[in-house]
Amino acid sequence: MTTKVRSPEKSAPESEEVHVGEAYNCDACNVDLTRNVRIKCAAVGCEEVDLCPTCFCAGKEPDQHKAWHDYRVVGRHSYPILVEDWGADEELQLLDGLSKCGMGNWSAVAELIGTRTAEEVEQHYTECYINSLDWPLPRLERELDVDYEAFQERKKQRIINLRESLKKKPGPTQPFVSGPTNHEVGGFMPGRREFEHEAENEAEDLVKDLEFGIVLDHGGDQQPDDEEKPEGDSMDVDVEVKVENESDTKNSNADDDDEPQIPAVPESSDSMQLKLALLDMYNEKLDARIEAKAIVLERGLTDHKRIQQAERKRSKEDREFINKLKPLARLQTSDDFENLVAGLLYENTLKRRISELQHYRTMGITTFTEAERYDRERLARDRDRLMGPIRNGFGHRSSVPPGGESGQSRVKDESNLARSSAGSRRPAAPLNLANAQSLHLLTPAEQTLCAALRILPVHFLGIKETLVRECVRRGGRLRRREARELVRIDVHKTGQIWDLLVRTGVLKLTPDVAPATDTAAAGSE
Repeated sequence: MTTKVRSPEKSAPESEEVHVGEAYNCDACNVDLTRNVRIKCAAVGCEEVDLCPTCFCAGKEPDQHKAWHDYRVVGRHSYPILVEDWGADEELQLLDGLSKCGMGNWSAVAELIGTRTAEEVEQHYTECYINSLDWPLPRLERELDVDYEAFQERKKQRIINLRESLKKKPGPTQPFVSGPTNHEVGGFMPGRREFEHEAENEAEDLVKDLEFGIVLDHGGDQQPDDEEKPEGDSMDVDVEVKVENESDTKNSNADDDDEPQIPAVPESSDSMQLKLALLDMYNEKLDARIEAKAIVLERGLTDHKRIQQAERKRSKEDREFINKLKPLARLQTSDDFENLVAGLLYENTLKRRISELQHYRTMGITTFTEAERYDRERLARDRDRLMGPIRNGFGHRSSVPPGGESGQSRVKDESNLARSSAGSRRPAAPLNLANAQSLHLLTPAEQTLCAALRILPVHFLGIKETLVRECVRRGGRLRRREARELVRIDVHKTGQIWDLLVRTGVLKLTPDVAPATDTAAAGSE
C-alpha cells in the first residue's frame, strides 16, 4: 500500500471532488484509489498491499503479494453511521489515527483525516465514544435518514472552507534559537532571554550577609510567644529524637569543646534602620536591572548584526550624534526615540545645506552651475596641494644630478615647461569679490590681484602675513624661491603675490636680494 498525506493547500478545480488527508495508491500501477474501491490483501505479513480491480483481475503480484493470497474488498464508506455529519470513512480514519498517533494527539489525527480540525475531532470522540452509554463502544442502534448527495455536497464545502482557513492562517514562526547573530552579544542566552552578567550584577552583595535579630519594632513586640507543649506529646518526642540523631550524625567528627550557639538578641532601632536602608538600595538596583533588561529586549538591541548594518549606512558625524542621544532612549518609547533621532538628523542635514549655500553666496556664487564648477575647482586645488610636496621633493632632491647637469638649469627647464603649459591653458575668469569677507582690508591693487588669481581676501591676508613675518625674521633676506616653499599654492600665484608685495614696499628686502637681482634670478629659475 502506498499512502501519503495530501496537503490541503493545493488548489483543485471546482468540478473535481476535493480530498485531503491520507491517500491510497495501487501498488502495481500507482493509480489513485482514495475515492474508489480497492482490493486489500489479507495474508499475514502482506496486509499493506492495495490493488485496483484491474490489476487484481490481471493477477498482478507486487512486492511479496501472491495472487492466491486471501483478500478483502474495501469500498467507499462515505455515508454516516454514528452522526449525520461524519462519514464511515472518517470514523475509520479517526480510529486508525488514534492507534497510530496516540490518544489526545488531536492535531496529528486531524491531519491524517484531512477533512476535520483538531477541535472537531476531539469533540466528536468525546460525544460519540467517551460519553456513550455503551462506552468504550459508540451507540450503533441509530438509523440516520440522510440524503447522500446533500451529505457529499456538505463534505465538499467543508473541505473547501478548511483549505481557505489554512491559507489565511500564518505560517509557523521561527523559534528564537541561539544563532551566531545573538551570540555576538557576549553573555546573552536567547532561549532564556537572560544575560549571564545582568545590570547591577553586584547588587546581591549588599544583602547576602544580612541577618536580623529579634525585631521588636513594626509590631514585632505584639507577636504571641510559642506555647509550651505538653511533655507527653508523642509527636514532639519523635521529632526531638530525630533531631538529636541527625545532630549526632553531623557532629560525629566534631570536637566536644564546641562553643554553644549565641542566642539571638533584640535588634536595635539604629541597626534596623540601617538594614532597611540596605534593603531599599537592593530593591532600587533590582528595579534598575529590570528596566535595563526591558529596554534591551524590547528594542531588539541583541540583534547586533542588524544594528551594525544600519550604522554603516550613516556618516561618521551622524553616528557620533546618535551616540550622544542614546542616554535619552530610556526616557521615551522605541517609536518616539526613532522619530526624535530621524527629526534631529534631518535638521542637521538642513543646517549643513544652509551652511553650504551661505558659503556659496559669500564666494559670490549665485547659481547652482557656478557652485558645481566651484566645487570641481576646489577639489582640484586640494589635490594639487597634496601633490605639491611630492613634486617639490622630486625637483630638489639633488643640487647636482648625474650627467653633469646643474640643479639650476634643471629648475629652469621645469619652470619654462610649467610656464609654457600654463600659457597654453585658457585663463580663468576673474573672481567676483563684491560680497567677499575682509575685502575692505585690501588695497585696490591687492583686490585686483585677488580677483585675477581667484584668491579670497581672507586667504590673501594669510599669505601676506606669512611672507611678512618670514621676511622680518630673516632680516629682509627672503627670495622668491624661498617664498614658494613657504606658501603651498600655485608657484605662479606665489610669484605674482611676491612681486606685488615687493613693489608696494610691504616686503623690505636687503640690497643683496634687490628686486632687480631677484627678478633676474627668477628668470633663470
